[in-house]
Amino acid sequence: MADLDAKLPWWRQLDEVRQRVIVNMCFNMGIGNAALGKGLLGFVNTLAKVKAGDYQGAADGMKASKWYGQVGARAERLVKMMRTGVAA
Repeated sequence: MADLDAKLPWWRQLDEVRQRVIVNMCFNMGIGNAALGKGLLGFVNTLAKVKAGDYQGAADGMKASKWYGQVGARAERLVKMMRTGVAA
């Protein structure tokens, strides 16, 4: 969470459910590096949508990623949580 605070300070303004999604993804992939397309920060467009409050677009971006295919059922739950704001 310290990495999130340092790199994405706006994440604390999200509702609790979407904060959980961001923390879960960061734990799974690491904070990463946007320039290298690695880790959570590699989700440049998705994170921009989350920051803007476009949770549908963010969920679509999550679902279209390589991560989604690798993580399976957990990714499906996280996408649903991002889309709805309801814990799964």
